[in-house]
Amino acid sequence: MKTLFKILVLMLITSWAANAQIHKIYNKSFDANSITTLDLNLDGVYVKIEESLDNKIHFNYTIEFDNYSKKAIEEQLEGIKTIAKIVDSKLVFETFSETPLSDVVYSIESLHGITFEGDYMTFKETSEIRWRKPKKYFYGMNDDTKVETLKEYLKDLRGLDGKGETHKIDSKNVKTLKTNFIIKIPADINLRIRSFDSHMTFKLDLTGLVNMNARNTNLKFMSLTNPLNNFDIANGKFRSNDLKGGAYKFNHVSDLKIASVDHLNIDSEFTTIIIGEVGRKVKIVDFNGKFWLNNFSKDFYNFQMDTEYSEINLFYPKDVKFYFESYGHDTAFYEGNNITNITANRKNEYSKMMTIGEEESPNTIKINAAHGIIRFGKDFIEINE
Repeated sequence: MKTLFKILVLMLITSWAANAQIHKIYNKSFDANSITTLDLNLDGVYVKIEESLDNKIHFNYTIEFDNYSKKAIEEQLEGIKTIAKIVDSKLVFETFSETPLSDVVYSIESLHGITFEGDYMTFKETSEIRWRKPKKYFYGMNDDTKVETLKEYLKDLRGLDGKGETHKIDSKNVKTLKTNFIIKIPADINLRIRSFDSHMTFKLDLTGLVNMNARNTNLKFMSLTNPLNNFDIANGKFRSNDLKGGAYKFNHVSDLKIASVDHLNIDSEFTTIIIGEVGRKVKIVDFNGKFWLNNFSKDFYNFQMDTEYSEINLFYPKDVKFYFESYGHDTAFYEGNNITNITANRKNEYSKMMTIGEEESPNTIKINAAHGIIRFGKDFIEINE
């Protein structure tokens, strides 16, 4: 029996080690001297884009499996298709995964189910106070979040047996799939990106032209500074440090936070947008969105919003002279304890709601709002439900 026990233990250890396998999906480099545009077509991909320091474009794409059967690994790999080709001065790269990939995926199979041992109780506040946040608060939000370890993942999960009793889950019964996909590019290369059901994190400041069309994609950027940038984003999430120049269209984006905006146009609907600092010559057109505008730069010059069914929460520009003017139709304006209501009229005409400051000021804020709410605050804004 002792000999049999040793063999079984050895087989288990050998089997576990064999299951932790790394499979290469695509690994190749291209000289960027003759390439002006990188065309990415991504579907179901988790990727990080970093700066290349040797003027080459590098692709390094692997997937690691742990506790997966050989058949399950083969099925996962068969569902991933990748091609790359050079057309004139453009490098076209396409990759598709039948099962959308993430950084790390843990899978647990249980005959009788899984339960969570924790406290989900929450309380709804009847009023809420939001404090102004400095611009620096928003920097660094593109840093990778700490990946949850398997031990942390299993901490509050329990398996169920046939009698309804709970038991701890053995890590040997958890399948792990880890994606390692890194693309390295020169910072000034032009990008044309189409993405669906993907996650893209840019770990460099982009100076080249970026044209992006993204659906159901989570996006994280450092800075985007090309004046001709053009973005069309629907669903998913969007975060960036600095946006300078370009046109951005957002539709039903669930998590949108930007540290600073400057010289750009935003066209949005059904999206909550949080901005750390509004810079020079920014224009926003919105339908049924929600805004938190925390700060204005010293020389923001001209900020304009045209909105319908939108909620605007705006903090006073600090230490700068400005002129504020708002026109409304069926809109409420809140400033501290003061409330101004502009009722609806048959002609749908806009009426002047409020002005602050001197009209000759070099910095102006102009808002035209229909069927909406505007809140103005110095250090905090209170929202009464």
